[in-house]
Formats: sequence, structure tokens, C-alpha cells
Amino acid sequence: MNAKLTTAIEVYKRLVSHPEPVVAWFSYNGIQSQIVVNSVWNQTDLDRLEKVKFTKSYLVNESSPAKFEVIHRKISTTDSNIMYNEEAPSGKFNAVVRKFTPKKGGEEKQFIEIWNHCKKIKQFDILGKEKHGKICTKDGQFGCLHWSKDETKLLYVSERKTPKTVSFFDSKKGEGDKSDEEPPVRGREHDFKQDWGEQLVGKHKLALNVLDLDSGDINTLDTLPDDLTVGQAIWTPDDGIVFVGWKHDPYRLGLTYCPIRQSAIYLWDSKKSSIKQLSEEGRASWLPRLSLDGSKLIYLDNDVGGPHYQCSRLMMYDMKSGKLAVLVDVVKDPKGEEFPGIYSMSLPQRCWAPDGKRVIFNSVWRSEVGILVVDTETKKVTPILSKSHGCLKVTDIFQDRMLVMQSSINQLPYFSICRLPESGQESSAVFHPLDDPEPTLDINFEILKFKPTNRPHPKFGTHEYEAILVTPKTNKGKHPLIVFPHGGPHSVLTTDFLLLPAVFTLCGFAIVKINYRGSIGYGDDSLRSLPGNVGDMDVKDCQDVAESVVKLDQIDKNKVAVFGGSHGGFLTTHLIGQYPNFYKAACCRNPVTDIAGMLATTDIPDWCYTESGYEFKHDALPTGERLTEMWNKSPLQYVDKVEAPLLIMLGLDDARVPPKQGEQYYKQLRARNKKARLIGYKDNCHPIDTVEAAADSCMNILDWFWQHLD
Repeated sequence: MNAKLTTAIEVYKRLVSHPEPVVAWFSYNGIQSQIVVNSVWNQTDLDRLEKVKFTKSYLVNESSPAKFEVIHRKISTTDSNIMYNEEAPSGKFNAVVRKFTPKKGGEEKQFIEIWNHCKKIKQFDILGKEKHGKICTKDGQFGCLHWSKDETKLLYVSERKTPKTVSFFDSKKGEGDKSDEEPPVRGREHDFKQDWGEQLVGKHKLALNVLDLDSGDINTLDTLPDDLTVGQAIWTPDDGIVFVGWKHDPYRLGLTYCPIRQSAIYLWDSKKSSIKQLSEEGRASWLPRLSLDGSKLIYLDNDVGGPHYQCSRLMMYDMKSGKLAVLVDVVKDPKGEEFPGIYSMSLPQRCWAPDGKRVIFNSVWRSEVGILVVDTETKKVTPILSKSHGCLKVTDIFQDRMLVMQSSINQLPYFSICRLPESGQESSAVFHPLDDPEPTLDINFEILKFKPTNRPHPKFGTHEYEAILVTPKTNKGKHPLIVFPHGGPHSVLTTDFLLLPAVFTLCGFAIVKINYRGSIGYGDDSLRSLPGNVGDMDVKDCQDVAESVVKLDQIDKNKVAVFGGSHGGFLTTHLIGQYPNFYKAACCRNPVTDIAGMLATTDIPDWCYTESGYEFKHDALPTGERLTEMWNKSPLQYVDKVEAPLLIMLGLDDARVPPKQGEQYYKQLRARNKKARLIGYKDNCHPIDTVEAAADSCMNILDWFWQHLD
């Protein structure tokens, strides 16, 4: 092993061993001057090839509104079989969902346990009651575990109970195991069950369930419409249930990273056993959050279809009057540093300020992630942005205190606490770290701005876009450059900490992260200018950045590589095909290489239509004209021109960009005697993020670049 790789391994080990904060929340404590904060962390263990989850609790003394002091910390490991651990509103109890597989084999069991501060006081064998299927994991999409206000009931989502099936040739008489059971259905055991695609494989028909903690009875809400997949459920103060229902007819399209599937916010009235839709018809509505008194409901709202990640509206429903209002509308064309609109995939479970007027959550703001404060009465939006151009993400709000995760390109993430300033003064918030932040890494970064006036969009004109140049602090000669476009394409690379670019930079590379037109965080017009122009506008935006950056003194223009995943892999293969003499090495992960060829195999066929400039309908059939247009936008057409050695990495369980896309490109390169290598990672889907695969891919990328740039 050469010295560079040895050094790279040590750099990777050092960074990956740092605990990664996941979420933090306030726990109820009765003492006025003391605050209890609980947090969850992941730490990578390279020896065991797994991520170890642990919790860290902080006891914080608040001697004055401007001073917080951590007086005690406690760390404990977490059982990997725990699916949920949710604290009751009073802080007196915790509800734990635990899975268990018997040592002697057999089917998985799931238990809900109730704990007080001393011991487990109740346990329920949930699957043993045979009311429903497995409880949904905390997937960020459907799953939930929510206490009722009086703390006597728990609300959760599971798979629906399905009829038992047996073969036509089963020797049994076809009777149920118990007298009250329906007999099994013959000849249906191999029927196709549709799920929600990438990272939601196995999620079929879901049910809302209420567990009565006194009697142990489970009430599965069977009256919900059969054409809905349900999730993101919360209690109302009067024992109603607000939830999201996604339409799944005529068939499901991938939902992960795609909050544009038709869905609505519903209210189930427990007294009348009736359902009412609260949101507008024909929209994609999601992430409902009730105010502290239950009088107001906010949620995010998008168009159905189109770009998979768009500028959202923030909506508010008055639970008493039934009035629905737009709090923050879509921002089409922000000027300069103006508010660019809402781009958020999540809202804190507690996002309302104690005044009942303000809502606080995270959103992308150009190349940063910041905190938005929305006044629900005046509709004014106030940003809280990092003064060092890093990223801020609020995780919880309790009373007038806020927990925030902070990080930047050269700063590993950590949690901070602050007082929420009065209305109108939010940008003056002062953050107090709960742990001593790690020293900043030997990395510099700056945000570059580009405006392609010579290439305006025929409908939307010219929009500014950005790139983030990341360089080692060392001044030893010129640095090789990695051009790094993001995936999506409607995504963004921010100033948040990312492991892979940090390792690359500390190993001597400069990196330019490109937020080409079509990226989120720059207004909806800029975002919508890309569909129909992929393979051209995004490619030229990236190349303009690359050609500009190589002119800088610290960059070696003869050592330029390109790296990207998904649509970033699409751009990587386009760039080495359209500009074969510019790039000396390349690597892509799960690349889209043939849009037409992806239609029948991806969980998001609508992406192929939308990004090629066509409207998608469920009954759409690809015509010769449309297939030709998809081919004309695909990088595979340029394979004859490729000169740069290419490393392709595939997650073999990827449902989003099927592995055959990268495999086909590899075979065509090899058929032309081009330098290429293909690596496939079992048990990895689109992100390629298991501990072993993440470590192996990082080292292989570096090794590949050093082989072909030095």
C-alpha cells in the first residue's frame, strides 16, 4: 500500500470515528433553572462494520437568559432492537417499541413497553394480538409513535392485516387456525404486492392503530379509505387524529426524496368515527404540526407531479373555523439575497413557539441551511443564518428555548442551545454548544457566484447559480481538482459537513461543489428551468464552473477529475463524454446513463418523463419520439468520445437508479477498450451507505484518482 493511501485511511478513521448527532430534544423537568436535553448519536465502528447508536443526556443550568452551563452529561448505549423510544408529554413515562426474534428461530415479535423512571411497568405483545402486521419503522415517511394528551393511549402505524394464503395444493382443509378466523385464500400466495420503492421496500397497505394502555386493546381504524396509504399521524387535544393519506391508485411511484405524490391532510373524529379532509384537493400535502393549544394546524404543500423536489407552500388550517390560509407562498424569482422560498424535507415535531404565533423550522437558503421563523399572524419570514456561512438545523423547541445542530464544511456537527428571541429579533439568537466543538479542520471554503448571460433560458431568462470551492489550507503547490455536481437534479450541496469531501480535501484535493440551475434554494423559476434541458444546461453550467476554477492559482489545471452520484453520475458521464480532453479521471455512483432504458425498471418512471420535458400520466406509454428525445439527453450517446478512466460504483439493491444503468455503461466502455472498473455493493440501495461500503468506496475513489492523475 502506498503512503498516500495509508495517510488517507488514517484521515478517514479519524473523521468517521467522530460521533454523528442525529436528533436532540428537551425533556420535561420541573426545576425552573435547570433544563434536561436528550440526544441520539451514531458512531461508526470500522472493526465491527456497524454504526453504534447511543444516547447522551445533558443537565443544563440556566443562570440567566443569556447563559447556559452544562453541569452534567451521561452517555448510554442503545439496544439495536429498539425501534422507538418516545417520552410522554408529562415526562413521567416512555413508550418503547422493541422487536425480538427468538433464538430458536421463528417469526419476529414486536412489543410496546411502558417505562417510568425506575422500571418497565407494562408490556404488550403487539403482533400476538393479530390485529395488524408489523409496526412501521421510524422511516421519516410513514412511521410514528404518539402519546395522547391524557397519556392513556398510543397512536402508531403498521402494515394492515392481510388474509392468509395457501397453495391450491395445500393438503389442509382450508380452515382457519381458530374458530373466529377467516379460512386462508387459496392460490393467491404469489400475488404481486406493490410497495413505495427506494428505501420503502416492503411498505404496502398501512393502518392507523390506537393502543389503550389501560385495557391493552388495539383499535385499528378500519374505516379509513382503502385507496390511501396513511402515516405521519398525531393526536388532537380532543382525541381526534390528524394524519397524511397518500393516494396509491392506480399504482405507487417512489416516495423517498419525492414529496410531490398526491396526498392530503385528514382529521379522524373519534366521537363520530368520521373522516374529514382538511387540505386542498389535488395537492401533495404532508408534515402536519398542531399548535400547542391545538387550535391551528400547519403543514407543507406542493404541486402534484413535476420536479421531485420543489419550492413548498406553508399552509395553516384553523381547527375551529375551518379556514385554510397560505402562510408562505412559492417564491418564483428572488432577487439577490432575498428569501428564496421553503425547501424542507422535515419539520421538528415541536415547531411552534410558546407564543402560539410563530413556527420555526429548517430550510435551504441558497448554498446554506438556515432556520426560518414564520409569524402566522403577519406572515413575515425571518431567517436565522450562520454568521460563519455554515448550516443551522433546529431539532426541538420547548417553551422559549431551542435546540440546534450546527456544522460547516470544516466543522464537525454538534448540538447547541439558545433562547428564542422576541418576535422580530430572531436573527440575534446566540447559540451555546452543549459540548466543546471539535477544532475546525484544515480546510478553507468560499461561495462562488455564476450568471450565464450568454445562455439564457427561453422562458425563465438568466438565473444566478453558485458553487462552493473547498481547498486544503496548506499552500504546498497547486492542488488537483475534483468537480462535484450533486444528484437529484433538484437537490443542493450546502456548506454542511460531509464526510467524503472532507476526506478528499484533507488528502490534498480541491473540490468544487456545483449548484447548477435546477438546484433547490434559489427560487422556483430557477428550479423549473432545468426539466427538458438535462444533459445540456446542467452540463454547461458545470463545465463553466470547472473552466473558471482551473484558472485559479491554487488549482492544477492538468489534474482535473469529476465525481457524482445519481444525477451527479449522469452529469459525470456527460462531462467526460462532451469534454473528453478536460477530465483526466472520473468516478460515479449509481449513475443515470440511459433515460429511456430506465423507464421500465425504476421506481420513479415519472422522473424520466419530467426531466426530458414531458408531462407524466400513469397510463403513459413511451412513443418512439419520446424515447428518441430521452436518448438525446442521455450520456450513453457520447460513450465513443470518453477518454477519462472511469470508476463506477453501484448499490446492488438500488430501486431508484437500477444497477443495470451503470453496468450497461461499463460494458460499452469495455467494448471500446476504454479504461473502466465496476464495483457492486451488496445490501446497499441508492445512497451506498453501509459502514463497509462507505469506507471501501472512499478509499477506492482516492486510489483511482491518484492512479490516473499523478
